[in-house]
Amino acid sequence: MRDFSLLRLAFITILIMGILHFVAGAFYLYWTLSWFDYLMHFLGGLGGGLVIAWFVSNKNVSFTQTFIIVCCSVMFVGVAWEIFEKVNDIAQSTEGYVLDTIHDLLMDALGSLTAGFVGVNKLNK
Repeated sequence: MRDFSLLRLAFITILIMGILHFVAGAFYLYWTLSWFDYLMHFLGGLGGGLVIAWFVSNKNVSFTQTFIIVCCSVMFVGVAWEIFEKVNDIAQSTEGYVLDTIHDLLMDALGSLTAGFVGVNKLNK
């Protein structure tokens, strides 16, 4: 039987992210709180990483491979998201775009690292 605790944790994380995004849109938090976008990128990296860790947990891969797969997958999605923002001109500010992108990808990476550690520790038990 497959352990669904990682998937439940991912669902809760993504649900919190969705609620925060809805509240942020209503109260303009992305534009009034400079750190809010970073929080959302961290939660996105964490939630996505937990989902990937859950998918990988049923495969016959080592803990190191799981960690690497989680981190690389989340970073791939993070870079794709930044390209999507740029192509569709939905980035927050154009004057600090490069710095904002670096911060966003750093927070994606921190979220994926956290998900990797949680996933590997959960699988190790």
